[in-house]
Amino acid sequence: MNTKTKVFFVAIILLVSVFLSGCTGSSEDKEKTGTDQVTENISQAKEKENNLEKDAVQRITPEEAEANDTAPVNEITPINDTAATEKMDSATSSSGNKGSSSNSGGSSSSGKIDKITVTDDIGREITVPYPCERSVFLVENAMNSMYAVGGADKVSGIGAVWYEDTKAPFFRAIDPNYDKKRLSNGSEQPSNEKIASVDPQIVFLWASDWNSADIKAIEENLKVPVYGVFIDSLDDLQRQMKTFSKLIGNEERGQEVIDIMDKYMEKVTDVTGSLSAEEKPTVYWMWGDIYGTAGINSTANDLIEKAGGLNILNNWTNETKSIEHPTLNLETLLELNPEVIYMWNNENLDPVNITSGDTVDGIDFSTWKDISAVKNKRVYEISDPFIYDFHSPRLPLAMMHVAKDLHPDKFANINLTQEVDSYYVEIYGVHYPGFEKA
Repeated sequence: MNTKTKVFFVAIILLVSVFLSGCTGSSEDKEKTGTDQVTENISQAKEKENNLEKDAVQRITPEEAEANDTAPVNEITPINDTAATEKMDSATSSSGNKGSSSNSGGSSSSGKIDKITVTDDIGREITVPYPCERSVFLVENAMNSMYAVGGADKVSGIGAVWYEDTKAPFFRAIDPNYDKKRLSNGSEQPSNEKIASVDPQIVFLWASDWNSADIKAIEENLKVPVYGVFIDSLDDLQRQMKTFSKLIGNEERGQEVIDIMDKYMEKVTDVTGSLSAEEKPTVYWMWGDIYGTAGINSTANDLIEKAGGLNILNNWTNETKSIEHPTLNLETLLELNPEVIYMWNNENLDPVNITSGDTVDGIDFSTWKDISAVKNKRVYEISDPFIYDFHSPRLPLAMMHVAKDLHPDKFANINLTQEVDSYYVEIYGVHYPGFEKA
C-alpha cells in the first residue's frame, strides 16, 4: 500500500472515532439531563406535599376546633395529639351516650355541653340539662334569686306563694306569664302530677337535709332532679346566685347581682365595721313562734351582726345555739336580758303589744316587763316581709332596715324609700312601689 493510501485510511479512522465519541457524549448528556429532571420532579412533588400538610395544620388546630365546635372532628389535623384524641373521644362518647353526666357536665356530638353538675344548698350534687330551660319553684324566695339573675323565662311552674295578693303584682311585672305558671293556689303546694304536667328539668324546694321526704318523693316518682334550697348565711345566698346563673348559662349576671348586693351592704358595713363591742346592742331575734330565735349560724345572725348588733345567743351556753332556729323559754330569755328585741313580721303581734304587756295568742307579755328591750321600748319589727326578705337577694335592704333601728343616729342619712326603689331597679329592672319598668 503506497503512502497516499495509508494516509487516506488513517483519515477515515479518525473521522469515525470522532463521530462515535460525539454520539456517546450526547447519550450521556441526555441520560444525565433526564436523571436530573426526574430528581427535580420528585423534589417538587415532595415540596408540594409538605406545603399541603403545612396548609392543613394552619387551617385548623385542636385549640381552634374547641373554639369553633361546629368543625367536624375528621377535619382536625392535630398538632397536639393528646388534645385531639381527648376531643375526639369526648365527641364519640357523647354521641353514643347523650345525657351522660360528669362533674363538669356532658357534651353533645357537636362538642357543646348539654348537661351540667352543680351542688345544691345542702351539699347534694345534681345533674341537669344545660342550659336549664324548665324549672319549677316550690320555694318563692329562691325564685326571687332566679328572677334576679335573669331567669324568669326559665321558670315553667310555680308552687306555694305566701301573701300572694301582696307579691303577685311584683311577680307579674317580672314575668308576664306568672299566672299561667301557677300550679296551685295561695300557700298550697301542687301535687306531683301537677308538677309533672309542665315537664320540669329541675325542681327547687326548701330542705334542710338529704333525707327530705319531699326530695325523695319527686326524684323517685317523677325522675326529676331536685335542688335543695337552704340559706343559712349571707355566703350561702351569694353562692346561690352563682349557681342559679350557672344553671341557665348567665354567669356574668350572677356576678353582677353579687356586686350590687355588696355595694348596698357596704353602705351599712362601712359604718358598723368600726363600732366597738360596747356600741353594739345585744339583740334577741324573734321569729313568729315567739321563743324561736336566730342561731349563731344563721342568715338572721349575719344580718344582726352586719347591721351593728350582737346576737344575744352568744351569751347562751346551750349547745343548740348553733342551729339555724333554736327555741328558748321565758326563763332563759329573762336571764339573757337582750337590749333589743327584733321581730320578724307578725300579723297577730306588734311591738307595742310587747312593750304594753298585752296577752296575745295565749302569751302574757307582762312577764317580759323586766327585759331591758321592753323597759326601754326597743322592740322593732321587720315592717314588710316581702321587701325585706333576707333569704332572697333583697337581704341588703333588710340590713339597712335593721341598722337604722339599731343605730338611728348613724344611719339618719339613709332614706329607705329611695334605697328600695334604686335597689329594685338594679336587681329586677322595675321601680318600687308600682313595679313600673325602669
